[in-house]
Amino acid sequence: MRKVIMAIGLALAPPLTAQSVVGGWSEVPGPALASEVGPAARYAVAHLPKPHGKLKTIVGAERQVVAGMNYRMLLVLSDGKRWRVQVWKKLDGTMQLTHFKRVK
Repeated sequence: MRKVIMAIGLALAPPLTAQSVVGGWSEVPGPALASEVGPAARYAVAHLPKPHGKLKTIVGAERQVVAGMNYRMLLVLSDGKRWRVQVWKKLDGTMQLTHFKRVK
């Protein structure tokens, strides 16, 4: 069972580059921000303490292969507030907001 879960995780993970370190953080390239990180960013904004604006921009993001994928992002909302958030996308596709902090 463990090997099956590991195989699924590796199959769903984005390809590793020369700069990737398994278990380490790697930058999500700009062109992939909306497609790869967008769903996690929208999930994070929906689970931030209210009141807050809507997602305006994903400034940057990093990913970490775990049992699923961790995404660490800097987001700008329509009210001008900036948030550093971390979302865990589990192997079953569900997400969990694991860290959030408003930054100035």
